Amino acid sequence: MAMAVREQVNGVRVGVRYAVADHASNVGGDWYLSTPLPGGDVMLAVGDVMGHGRAAAATMRQLRAAMSRLALAGDEPGAILAALNRMLCRRPITTLATAVCGRFRPADHSLTWSRAGHLPILRATAAGVSALAQPSGMALGVDPAARYATARVTVDAGDLLLMYTDGVVEQRDRAIDQGVQSLVDDVRLAMRTSAPGERLRTALDFAHRSNPDDDACLLAAEPV
Repeated sequence: MAMAVREQVNGVRVGVRYAVADHASNVGGDWYLSTPLPGGDVMLAVGDVMGHGRAAAATMRQLRAAMSRLALAGDEPGAILAALNRMLCRRPITTLATAVCGRFRPADHSLTWSRAGHLPILRATAAGVSALAQPSGMALGVDPAARYATARVTVDAGDLLLMYTDGVVEQRDRAIDQGVQSLVDDVRLAMRTSAPGERLRTALDFAHRSNPDDDACLLAAEPV
């Protein structure tokens, strides 16, 4: 994938790779957040608006801005997704999106997270790579009364969290579960073959974009 961003936010090392399908406009419907929050926490998120190009990008910017604003105001992940869902459901034309967002608290290394019809977060440790158990939550823009459950997990220093959109793992000729497994394999190889301080960079470098016809975003985060 093309664009790469690396930064450190409130004691969390974050790296992102991002690519768009519409090269003419060079904009897409996927987004990510790695936002420092008052009190030292970090909001980590990725999202995916259905479609690509300028229309999807316009909706993406609205959702991303609203998510950031709500997180900075202190809303928890489930409440943030519920608010974004209501925003989309008020539109006269159906617009769908998926998202996953989490509040990481460096003080106790906890991640509190929710999802809206999105692919599971992966956690990579020295012991292996696996998907976190998914809290319930349907895609954004379907039902204005939808609720979004919250899950909590501890993430130790040296572990990697990976959030991603379907352009990273989806191909027309295979099930999406196979694509997720390919990403798991790529990250597992990165964890095995790189020094601890290089695991995040190597994981991003090893991950392959599966579908060039779709926007793709991969965010990796590591407590330090």
